[in-house]
Amino acid sequence: MKMICYTSLLSIALFFYGSLFASASNSSETTIKACVDNEDHDDNTADPISDSGGSSSSNAFTYPKVGDSITSFLNPNLFQDPETIHNIKQQLRAGKPVMIHNAFQPEYAEAMYQDLSSAEDAFELHAYAHEQDDFSCYHYNIYDLQKYTPLMNATLELFNSTATKEFASELSGRRCGGQTWPAASWYKPGSHSLPHSDWADQRTVAYVWHLTKDWKHGWGGHLYWMSETSFPFVPPSFNTLVLFSVNTRTQHMVTSVNHLAGDVKRLTINGWWEDNGWLPSFEDDLAQFAEGYDDWLDYFLEDSARLLEFTADQSFRLGQLQAECTAGGYHDEIRCNKLHYVYETLHEGSYWYNEIHYVEL
Repeated sequence: MKMICYTSLLSIALFFYGSLFASASNSSETTIKACVDNEDHDDNTADPISDSGGSSSSNAFTYPKVGDSITSFLNPNLFQDPETIHNIKQQLRAGKPVMIHNAFQPEYAEAMYQDLSSAEDAFELHAYAHEQDDFSCYHYNIYDLQKYTPLMNATLELFNSTATKEFASELSGRRCGGQTWPAASWYKPGSHSLPHSDWADQRTVAYVWHLTKDWKHGWGGHLYWMSETSFPFVPPSFNTLVLFSVNTRTQHMVTSVNHLAGDVKRLTINGWWEDNGWLPSFEDDLAQFAEGYDDWLDYFLEDSARLLEFTADQSFRLGQLQAECTAGGYHDEIRCNKLHYVYETLHEGSYWYNEIHYVEL
């Protein structure tokens, strides 16, 4: 039996040092409280999977095939329930992150965990620091497709299938028809990511599949959502899927992993579904973006919430169009005024989310 939980999160004093949370204390329990209606479930256990990923003595696991939908590998107790799907849609489309416990079928989650745990040599350091944008990150990833394991390749195909991208679009209300590259991440002691929004390129919907076992809250590595008054967070866990609709306001961070974590691995599969390449233009084919509207600008002006659907690339193109209007290169004053309003409204201020919608068995 499922439960849909809504929680107003307590304010948390967040100190970000290289060894965040030096000891595991009870204060870490200010995170979302579990609402589990299945006493026999153990979040950190799953049926053993053979090294080949083929099958175990009690359960068979078959790799995803080209063309498969992600829905065939998600937890049917959650994703075949209309009410749960409705709630996930409602929250994503309202701009709120969604955390889904026990998201994938346990055989798949266990196989992926074993796969990543044994692929240590494939992970490479990804480090970035830039004073101009006040952002830095330091973590290990598998980005090189030549180093993908067979299961990672199958997972890439699964997340890229037309059926999966249609499902992501249906949940989020965003355009997800472009290419996606699910990659593995390993946050070792000292790894972190400072606040950022993921708003880049043509990204529309972000996914983070947590695959961490036996983690203590005091070890850090939590995914925090940035708020003016509180810091709701998702601790590392096993088989938890986080989804959010990417825009200028989705600021989040991953706190530094404490060295006390030792050899316990904070592992995820993460990436973004992206738009299929549409860019705004004064000579646009309206049917390909907003059927039923004489002008794509009217689509966005009709509901200001739609402005957050613009990807970073699309926003950059808006700026180019506005510059063309300002320079007199485009002479339709009405459309230029519409464009100016859309562009300015899109870039004003920041909005702070202070709650996470989460789904559990």
